[in-house]
Amino acid sequence: MRGLAEKVSRSWFMLAAGGLALLSLAFLQIYSPIEAYAEDNAQVVTAVIDAATRALQQQIDAKTKEIQQLEALAQSYKNTIASTQSQSQTLKNKIQQISQTVNKLKTEIRLAQTQIARTNLEIGGLQSKIDVATIEIKQKQRDLGLLLQSLAASNEKNLVEVLLQYDHLSDFATYMQGIEDLQKRVYQTLGEVKILRQSLTDDKAEAEGKVKDLKRYTVTLADKKLLQTQEQQNQTQLLAETQNQEKKYQSLLSDADKKRRALEDEILDAERQLQYTISAGSLPENAAGVLGWPLTATDQSYSQCSRSVRLFLTQCFGTTAFSSMGAYGGKGHNGVDFRASVGSEVLAATAGTVRGIGDTDTACRRASYGKWILIDHDNNLTTLYAHLSLTKVSPGQHIERGDVIGYSGQTGYATGPHLHFSVFAKDAVEIGILRSRVCGRNMTLPMAPLNAYLDPLNYL
Repeated sequence: MRGLAEKVSRSWFMLAAGGLALLSLAFLQIYSPIEAYAEDNAQVVTAVIDAATRALQQQIDAKTKEIQQLEALAQSYKNTIASTQSQSQTLKNKIQQISQTVNKLKTEIRLAQTQIARTNLEIGGLQSKIDVATIEIKQKQRDLGLLLQSLAASNEKNLVEVLLQYDHLSDFATYMQGIEDLQKRVYQTLGEVKILRQSLTDDKAEAEGKVKDLKRYTVTLADKKLLQTQEQQNQTQLLAETQNQEKKYQSLLSDADKKRRALEDEILDAERQLQYTISAGSLPENAAGVLGWPLTATDQSYSQCSRSVRLFLTQCFGTTAFSSMGAYGGKGHNGVDFRASVGSEVLAATAGTVRGIGDTDTACRRASYGKWILIDHDNNLTTLYAHLSLTKVSPGQHIERGDVIGYSGQTGYATGPHLHFSVFAKDAVEIGILRSRVCGRNMTLPMAPLNAYLDPLNYL
């Protein structure tokens, strides 16, 4: 009988009594009175938490509905602005377009404010979940400590003496079954702690993501407010220049077009003096996805420029209707133009380093790229983003694919708000200083030999 008891003892107890006691003491020491109250009043605590969670979710749902309404309103303004671009260029239409742009930006400001409010609520909700999970983990750890104490106490007993206390082996077997059940509860509790810890880790990761969203929305809010101020200033300046007279506005457009043509001839002369030989295999093969879309692409596709695209194009690469009318000095369009209302986020086409930024309007208004960004990429391509309303990067800065680098606009020579996007062979493009006879000032802008301009749609 004694041999049987010792064999059973070795098979059921894997931990020494001293180790179990230390473990149980450690689990009990981390348990605070707050968790003890939560356990003793579990139903009350659960009811309070559930009520608070429901109230918080109702607030989040209300903000989500408001965001959807504001997004729809902003989109309606974008559609209206897009429709005005096909209308004749009159002062009345231009003022209306600026007014619609200001209204759109005001809506986007409200949208950013609401997104910030909702994100704060979501962070608060996640923090509550984190707090609850932390308490539950400590409760489970306390339970585990008590179970380990019970196992330690059982292990201190001499099984032979325990066996001799029973008249029947079935009673002893029942006792041993109780020990086995105790061990199962230990493993079950350990599993529950593991699940709770994973849930806690997931909630913390989600909360960190929401904090990043909050920072992004805060930056967007500040940017939109700045853009709104700029547009209002543009409207004031336009009215001052034209004295609200159509004739003077048409004269302004005519002068800008003449200046643009003369400047394009100067740039073309400078670029024809540049030489570059494209080495075989130095550039990536034509394939979709080599570069990402420089604006947020929609699920809708458009059949334009002899292919299917995910952003609406207002002008293709190379020979276009506009270039056939004498634009670009007869060399064709050196990029593509995407429809984009003022304030649309402009995205880096892929990871790279900002080579330079500039604003041709400081030297010659309404004549060239306006605000621009030039980015070098590791695949031997360089991308240009022009006619921006605001730039958000600086020379030498490393950026990742999809990073917001600026906002679209109508700076430089642009008959309407849009994004000009060019792709170059990296080794051929340079940021040059052009002494413009037309403007009488030095102008800093990207220039390249004609064969270094590549069709962006071959890589998007």
